[in-house]
Amino acid sequence: MTQILPALRVVTQQTVPHGTLVGVALPPAAPDPDVLATLDTVREALLPAEWAIADRLAVPRRVAFVGGRIALRAALEAVAPDRAHQPVLRTPRGAPLMPSGTVGSVSHKRRLAVALVSAPTEAVRTLGVDVEELPDERDLARPDLAPKILTPLERHELAPLAADDPLAYRQAVRLRFALKEAVYKAIDPHVERYVRFQEVEVFPGTAGAVAVRLALPEFAGRHITVQAYWTRVEGHLVATAVGSALTP
Repeated sequence: MTQILPALRVVTQQTVPHGTLVGVALPPAAPDPDVLATLDTVREALLPAEWAIADRLAVPRRVAFVGGRIALRAALEAVAPDRAHQPVLRTPRGAPLMPSGTVGSVSHKRRLAVALVSAPTEAVRTLGVDVEELPDERDLARPDLAPKILTPLERHELAPLAADDPLAYRQAVRLRFALKEAVYKAIDPHVERYVRFQEVEVFPGTAGAVAVRLALPEFAGRHITVQAYWTRVEGHLVATAVGSALTP
C-alpha cells in the first residue's frame, strides 16, 4: 500500500469463497488534529449508534473501528442492501453484532481494515477474517514467531523453506498466523474462549485454499466443518474462514 491511497476509502471489494471482502485504507493513527479532521470527513459513513461507540475509544482504536465499520457497511451493501442501513454494534466478546440475516467479521492493521460478510446457510454459520502486513527484509532481524504459533508438523513442513529462502519462510509463517486468527474468529461463537495456537493446524495449498485441522475438546463427538482461504490485498495477507452448522 502506498501513501497515495485515500484514507478511509474502499481500496478493494472482491468476492471470495466465503462471501464479500472489502478493504478500507486507514490514515496514520497519531492523536493529532489531522486525524480527527479525517474522521470528521466520514461522519456520514457511520450511524449514530456506531459513532457512540467510536467516540469513546482512544484515537488509534477509533480510527480502526471507523475503518472497519466502513468496510462492513460496504460489504453489507453488496450482500444484503436492505440491511445496510442498520447499525453494526459489538457483541460482549468484541465481534461485530451483525444485522439479522447476515454474518460477518472484521480485522485491521495499521494501514488497512478489512471486513467479510455473507448470508448465512448451513455451510456458512460463522465467519472469521484477519489481516496481517506482508513481511519484508526488515522482519528478518526480528524473532521467529514459528516456535510460538506453529505445531511440530507445521514447522516440519516449513523447515526446507527456512533454509532456502528466509524471507519466503517469514511470509509463510505470517500467513499461517493470519489463517489461525481467522479460524479462531470463526469458531469463537462455539467455544467462547481463547484458543491456543497448538489447537489448530493450517496447511495452505494452491489458489488460496487451506486445509484446517482442529483439536478442541468442545468438538469431541460433534462435527463442524471449518474452511479457510487467503489472498493478498495492498501489501497485506488477508485470511478468511467459515464455520458450518455444529451437528451432533
